[in-house]
Amino acid sequence: MTDTQGQLPDISWAQLQAVLLSLADTPVKQMMVNHLVGGTRKQAAFLSPEATFREILHIGAALLDSGFQPSESDMRSSDVSCSSSPLPQ
Repeated sequence: MTDTQGQLPDISWAQLQAVLLSLADTPVKQMMVNHLVGGTRKQAAFLSPEATFREILHIGAALLDSGFQPSESDMRSSDVSCSSSPLPQ
């Protein structure tokens, strides 16, 4: 039985990714899901539960925004900028 007054149900990162992939209506958005969920999972150790949940909601909002249609070249340039830019000191 689910406690409707308490905590959210437990969900794994893999289950979350599957849900978000179901919202992605283009192959590029599907690639985004893989990158963004992976990044959010890594950062979750440094974020509060509320901040982590906020990040997850932002991912979902971006996927559902019909006006947001990134191209494959956007993803490639994002990969390059993420891997080549130095981390702030």
